[in-house]
Amino acid sequence: MKFWSRTREKLDESPRTKSILQYLTFVVISAVFWGFLTFNGNIQLDIEVPVEINKPDNVHMLSKVPDTLTVTVRDRGYRFFSYLIHKSPTLTLRFSDYSDGNGNFKVDQSHLKKALAAVLNRHAVIEGVLPESINIKYTDLPGKKVPIMTDITVEPREDYTIYGALIQSQDSVYVFSDAKTLGEINEVYTSHVVVNDLTDTLRRKVSIAHINGAVVEPRAIDIMVPVEKLKSQKRTVNIGVRNAPPGVKMLLFPSDVEVTYRSPVSCLKDEVVFTVVVDYNSIDFTHPGNNVKVQVGEVPAAYKDVELSQDSVEYIIEKH
Repeated sequence: MKFWSRTREKLDESPRTKSILQYLTFVVISAVFWGFLTFNGNIQLDIEVPVEINKPDNVHMLSKVPDTLTVTVRDRGYRFFSYLIHKSPTLTLRFSDYSDGNGNFKVDQSHLKKALAAVLNRHAVIEGVLPESINIKYTDLPGKKVPIMTDITVEPREDYTIYGALIQSQDSVYVFSDAKTLGEINEVYTSHVVVNDLTDTLRRKVSIAHINGAVVEPRAIDIMVPVEKLKSQKRTVNIGVRNAPPGVKMLLFPSDVEVTYRSPVSCLKDEVVFTVVVDYNSIDFTHPGNNVKVQVGEVPAAYKDVELSQDSVEYIIEKH
């Protein structure tokens, strides 16, 4: 304790310590003085004010309504504490006050300032507003129901496959616009989507592509593309004959062939409908021989890499 007391006495008597204390004292006094002058005088500040338009349900705005207005306000410094602490008030514009009945909603700068003055601090002076005015096209016509055309490219990874059709949450939307534009729109498209190397079912919300001078509801749909893993399989299939004329019978040796393929995992136990055939019309009778080409016939679309154990078989033709 004696050591600590002696140390404090030395620090208190140190010229360097006294200088630091004096400096800190002046800083504090200056800060207080600056704060007094600043918060008691007029200062200027930009604040963001949210905007809403109170409109009837049957009215649709055809161009973007600004989310906020940047308002330059001059006021006493201490009053700005309320802007910093509290959320900015929302400016709500009544549709009936600013619509002209012909598809135009206009609020000029003077009316914007007047409306803002009603929601801001009554002592505040509004120096400027950005944007300076609001000018929006609207329509009150009923919407036109049109089909959705998907613009989606999906590619699974090599050992996977798309097993099933693309599923949409809905197949049509409503388009709102003026009469001329509605007459020209007969379908809408989704935004372009490309997904590669899929290893699982794709589920995604896709927006409807923008249409100038029109709005779409809903503005996005959900899609699903079923994807499954492929597994190698093998089976024996009887060979059929195509295009044999009446009274002609083709005997094949062998009469069946082994087929290897890859199928979706969920189909491993299904009875798969494969056809393997030879075509009577493919025989070239001008050149003697007893072999005919074997071809893959019908195969389910989800099955990949179908291969035959042999590409031809022997045949004998019998006529009755």
